[in-house]
Amino acid sequence: MVEFALALPLLLALLFGLIEMSWAFAQTNDVRHGSREGARAAAVDIGTVAAVGQAVCDRMDVVAPAQNIQVTLTRVSSSPTVPGEGSVGALGQISVEADLKTITGFYNFLLGGKTLESTVEFRLERPAGGDGNATWWDDIDSSGATYTCP
Repeated sequence: MVEFALALPLLLALLFGLIEMSWAFAQTNDVRHGSREGARAAAVDIGTVAAVGQAVCDRMDVVAPAQNIQVTLTRVSSSPTVPGEGSVGALGQISVEADLKTITGFYNFLLGGKTLESTVEFRLERPAGGDGNATWWDDIDSSGATYTCP
């Protein structure tokens, strides 16, 4: 009984640590997945900043329900081969940020207040606004545009 009482705090610390680190890893993967999916949506020009941001939010199933998610789209450059803004080959960048949440609260002193971030640079595969519809490329200025998930 005494040995168990001495070992129990260590075992609980290991168990809760394993749970929290696994949850943090799952959230990190979800943020990375969201930024990759957002880059793909922006590269094929699915529409406005809100449409790209919503596409990111819809694809993040671990982080999205309870966390503050911010999606930022920026222009990196025009196409090196085709003149004009928003042409095929132009580079854009998407950043996804979300707050890291803990499950047990046991390691809040270590993990609390952390922000997960993933940034992906992509190449436009279709001309921005080539179909005559509104596009995220036209919605942003040189500093970019941010969308916050509902």
